[in-house]
Amino acid sequence: MALAQFDDCYERYATSSDDSFEPMWYACIPHSEPKVIRGSWALDFEWNAFFENKEPTPREAFPKDYLPPNLAFKTGVERPDGRDGKVRLWRVTFMGREQTCNLFPEIPPTFFVERIIDKELVWEVGGYPDYTLE
Repeated sequence: MALAQFDDCYERYATSSDDSFEPMWYACIPHSEPKVIRGSWALDFEWNAFFENKEPTPREAFPKDYLPPNLAFKTGVERPDGRDGKVRLWRVTFMGREQTCNLFPEIPPTFFVERIIDKELVWEVGGYPDYTLE
Protein backbone atom coordinates (compact mmCIF):
# COMPACT_ATOMS: atom_id res chain seq x y z
CA MET A 1 0.00 0.00 0.00
CA ALA A 2 2.70 2.49 1.01
CA LEU A 3 4.74 1.76 -2.11
CA ALA A 4 1.67 2.20 -4.33
CA GLN A 5 1.05 5.65 -2.78
CA PHE A 6 4.68 6.76 -2.67
CA ASP A 7 5.03 7.96 -6.28
CA ASP A 8 2.03 10.31 -6.09
CA CYS A 9 3.09 11.58 -2.68
CA TYR A 10 6.69 12.14 -3.79
CA GLU A 11 5.55 14.00 -6.92
CA ARG A 12 3.54 16.45 -4.80
CA TYR A 13 6.72 17.37 -2.92
CA ALA A 14 9.10 17.19 -5.88
CA THR A 15 7.08 19.80 -7.75
CA SER A 16 6.56 22.11 -4.75
CA SER A 17 8.71 25.16 -4.09
CA ASP A 18 10.02 23.50 -0.90
CA ASP A 19 12.95 21.32 -1.99
CA SER A 20 13.53 19.98 1.50
CA PHE A 21 13.76 16.27 2.21
CA GLU A 22 12.02 16.74 5.55
CA PRO A 23 8.39 17.43 4.50
CA MET A 24 8.50 14.64 1.92
CA TRP A 25 9.86 12.15 4.47
CA TYR A 26 7.16 12.92 7.03
CA ALA A 27 4.39 12.76 4.45
CA CYS A 28 5.47 9.87 2.23
CA ILE A 29 7.58 7.44 4.28
CA PRO A 30 5.84 5.22 6.86
CA HIS A 31 7.56 5.87 10.19
CA SER A 32 7.24 5.27 13.91
CA GLU A 33 6.01 7.67 16.54
CA PRO A 34 8.83 9.66 18.20
CA LYS A 35 10.94 7.47 20.48
CA VAL A 36 14.37 7.39 22.10
CA ILE A 37 16.89 5.69 19.80
CA ARG A 38 20.48 4.79 20.68
CA GLY A 39 23.36 3.70 18.53
CA SER A 40 26.49 4.70 16.68
CA TRP A 41 26.76 7.07 13.75
CA ALA A 42 29.73 6.66 11.39
CA LEU A 43 30.48 9.43 8.96
CA ASP A 44 33.06 10.98 6.70
CA PHE A 45 32.90 13.16 3.61
CA GLU A 46 30.39 10.94 1.78
CA TRP A 47 29.45 8.31 4.36
CA ASN A 48 26.45 8.32 6.70
CA ALA A 49 25.77 5.04 8.51
CA PHE A 50 23.76 4.38 11.65
CA PHE A 51 24.07 1.23 13.77
CA GLU A 52 21.18 0.97 16.22
CA ASN A 53 22.20 -0.37 19.64
CA LYS A 54 25.72 -1.20 18.38
CA GLU A 55 29.23 0.21 18.56
CA PRO A 56 31.04 -1.06 15.48
CA THR A 57 34.79 -1.30 15.03
CA PRO A 58 36.23 1.08 12.43
CA ARG A 59 36.08 -1.64 9.75
CA GLU A 60 32.50 -2.62 10.68
CA ALA A 61 31.45 1.05 10.52
CA PHE A 62 32.42 1.26 6.84
CA PRO A 63 31.27 -2.04 5.29
CA LYS A 64 32.02 -2.65 1.65
CA ASP A 65 29.31 -5.25 1.01
CA TYR A 66 26.12 -3.42 2.07
CA LEU A 67 24.70 0.00 2.89
CA PRO A 68 23.62 0.41 6.54
CA PRO A 69 20.72 2.63 7.59
CA ASN A 70 21.47 6.36 7.69
CA LEU A 71 20.49 9.44 9.68
CA ALA A 72 18.62 12.54 8.53
CA PHE A 73 18.25 15.56 10.79
CA LYS A 74 15.16 17.67 11.32
CA THR A 75 15.67 21.31 10.40
CA GLY A 76 17.21 23.13 13.34
CA VAL A 77 18.77 20.06 14.97
CA GLU A 78 22.50 20.57 15.44
CA ARG A 79 24.25 17.52 14.01
CA PRO A 80 27.39 16.12 15.61
CA ASP A 81 30.48 17.53 13.93
CA GLY A 82 31.34 15.84 10.66
CA ARG A 83 31.51 18.32 7.81
CA ASP A 84 35.30 18.76 7.81
CA GLY A 85 36.19 15.51 6.04
CA LYS A 86 37.46 13.63 9.10
CA VAL A 87 36.26 10.08 9.69
CA ARG A 88 34.31 9.77 12.96
CA LEU A 89 32.19 7.44 15.00
CA TRP A 90 29.73 9.07 17.39
CA ARG A 91 27.74 7.32 20.11
CA VAL A 92 24.36 9.05 19.95
CA THR A 93 21.06 9.01 21.77
CA PHE A 94 18.26 10.95 20.16
CA MET A 95 14.53 11.43 20.02
CA GLY A 96 13.48 10.45 16.55
CA ARG A 97 11.57 8.22 14.19
CA GLU A 98 12.51 5.20 12.15
CA GLN A 99 11.05 3.87 8.94
CA THR A 100 8.49 1.17 9.57
CA CYS A 101 8.40 0.01 5.96
CA ASN A 102 11.41 -0.19 3.64
CA LEU A 103 9.80 0.90 0.38
CA PHE A 104 12.88 0.31 -1.74
CA PRO A 105 15.08 -2.59 -0.56
CA GLU A 106 18.10 -1.29 -2.51
CA ILE A 107 18.02 1.97 -0.51
CA PRO A 108 18.91 1.74 3.19
CA PRO A 109 16.28 2.92 5.67
CA THR A 110 16.53 6.33 7.31
CA PHE A 111 16.26 7.26 10.96
CA PHE A 112 15.01 10.84 11.34
CA VAL A 113 16.60 12.74 14.25
CA GLU A 114 14.27 15.25 15.88
CA ARG A 115 16.36 16.08 18.97
CA ILE A 116 19.83 15.04 20.15
CA ILE A 117 19.73 13.84 23.76
CA ASP A 118 23.38 12.84 24.12
CA LYS A 119 26.44 12.47 21.89
CA GLU A 120 29.97 11.29 22.50
CA LEU A 121 32.85 11.07 20.06
CA VAL A 122 34.12 7.46 20.12
CA TRP A 123 36.94 7.76 17.58
CA GLU A 124 38.25 10.06 14.88
CA VAL A 125 40.91 9.76 12.18
CA GLY A 126 42.13 12.10 9.45
CA GLY A 127 40.08 12.35 6.28
CA TYR A 128 40.31 11.01 2.76
CA PRO A 129 42.68 10.11 1.16
CA ASP A 130 45.05 9.79 4.11
CA TYR A 131 43.08 7.76 6.65
CA THR A 132 43.31 4.12 7.45
CA LEU A 133 40.86 2.03 9.45
CA GLU A 134 43.57 -0.24 10.86
